Amino acid sequence: MAAKKSAASTAWKYIVGILVALMVLVLIAELGLRWFLSSQITKEQEDAEVSFGSAPLTLGMLRGEIGAVDMEIPSTLAVDTKAKTITGQPATQVHLEGLSMGEDPVARELHTVTTLPQDFLLVTIQQQIAQQSGYDVLGDLVLTGLEALPDQDALEVEFGGGLFTLTVQPQARDGHMDFVATNSRLLAWDLPQQVSDAITEALSSGTQDQLQGTGLRVDALQVVDGGLRLEASGNNVALTQVGNIGAEQAQLAG
Repeated sequence: MAAKKSAASTAWKYIVGILVALMVLVLIAELGLRWFLSSQITKEQEDAEVSFGSAPLTLGMLRGEIGAVDMEIPSTLAVDTKAKTITGQPATQVHLEGLSMGEDPVARELHTVTTLPQDFLLVTIQQQIAQQSGYDVLGDLVLTGLEALPDQDALEVEFGGGLFTLTVQPQARDGHMDFVATNSRLLAWDLPQQVSDAITEALSSGTQDQLQGTGLRVDALQVVDGGLRLEASGNNVALTQVGNIGAEQAQLAG
């Protein structure tokens, strides 16, 4: 009887040892997989912070996709208001769901958040006015200032060095950004509603034109201190496009 108990005890020790070894191998594989995938993703966007949540990646690999990926992309944005140039992109938070593991990985769903500084918005709209008019200096002469008003959830746009001011509220409608005028003044006089409507319609149509081809839709907008917070999303977005998400969001607002 003692011999049988000893044999059973020895067998259980072997089984437990094998299970522990397997668990260690799985843990090593999980850590290695997370490191490898993180390095592959950051190749598309340098200095980005990547996390995969608590779900095991090894199980996701068996299904052919990663359940969730979160990325923090730092700002590389540089705006020169005098030269009217913009380089880089604003800081962006990206959340991916259902990232396929093929040669060209695609996220089933993408959600992203960024804040566009007011000097970026100013130069972007100035560039747009110049492009539409065909005269580079016209953007500087027509639009001369822009200020975020968080307490009103609005942007105050200055024309002609303060000759004319227009207060607009950015709104997300059907995946696009619209501007609704709440106040307009020419020196000390209120402007007719049709004048304000014409300007806001031009701003809205310009942003809708920029939206074409980005694959993103505007979900929410909020005026914050010093800029505009923008939430956007998309479906079936290639991982190679993630590095351009901040630039695409900038297009949505420009």
